[in-house]
Amino acid sequence: MIKGLNMFKVIEVDEKNKDHLIKQLRSDLLHNLFVIYDLLCEPEKTTMYAAYGNDGSLRAHLLIYKGFTMLPLAGRLDGEKKPARKLLEFLPSESIVLFCPPSLLNIVKEKFSKAYCYPEYQMYVARNKERLIAPNIAKRLKPDYASQLAELYSSGEPQFTRSEKRCRELLQKQRAYGVIVGDKLASVAVTVERLPEAWEITGVFTHPNYRGRGFAAMATSAATEEALKHANGVSLYVRSDNLPAIKVYEKLGYEKIDEWYWIDVGTGLKP
Repeated sequence: MIKGLNMFKVIEVDEKNKDHLIKQLRSDLLHNLFVIYDLLCEPEKTTMYAAYGNDGSLRAHLLIYKGFTMLPLAGRLDGEKKPARKLLEFLPSESIVLFCPPSLLNIVKEKFSKAYCYPEYQMYVARNKERLIAPNIAKRLKPDYASQLAELYSSGEPQFTRSEKRCRELLQKQRAYGVIVGDKLASVAVTVERLPEAWEITGVFTHPNYRGRGFAAMATSAATEEALKHANGVSLYVRSDNLPAIKVYEKLGYEKIDEWYWIDVGTGLKP
């Protein structure tokens, strides 16, 4: 689909034009890691629109992804304000979590005035820059740890809760590392395979009864060590007001490289 506009045109990304778009996005790979991965590896779960200037330059893009188990829909908006505002017309009006850079927050709030906005940092560590802390203490969690993982996540706020079935599916698909204290899973970190250039760590969580004892650093260290066996670096996201977590990641060698907003439109979820 193509719509002619004054200074740019909007196209729906498909197999015919996808490779050209990915080539443009790779010029800032870490910033666009999510988008590139979804286009390459999960196209059946991805819908994307791109706004191009008359000179062929990429002006803005919007990805809509339906593959998360904890989110009804997720979107990612980036680029210049005027074309980005047009792309917002393709989003559903409710029940979506949208990610955007700070430069686009105002236009998103214009459309979704009742949305809740949470600033996040994207942090990154390159191979040979990591400073791991006792990664051998954490162990790889096989699917038979699903009930313990579900119990761990249920100890947090409601948005972290996952069923045992979902935890089993996660452990079958991804590499997760946890610190075990007695018969309890105290902390966990999950690696997500992305691209050879960078993997991601997500789902870092420590049981409230075990916080302040370095377990998150150990679990994240083990996950980082695993990711760096396969990729040139590792990326993760953290709320900008979560200072204890940021300090942990900085100790492990992670540095802030980007800022994003998690925007809750009718889901009740937050990072």
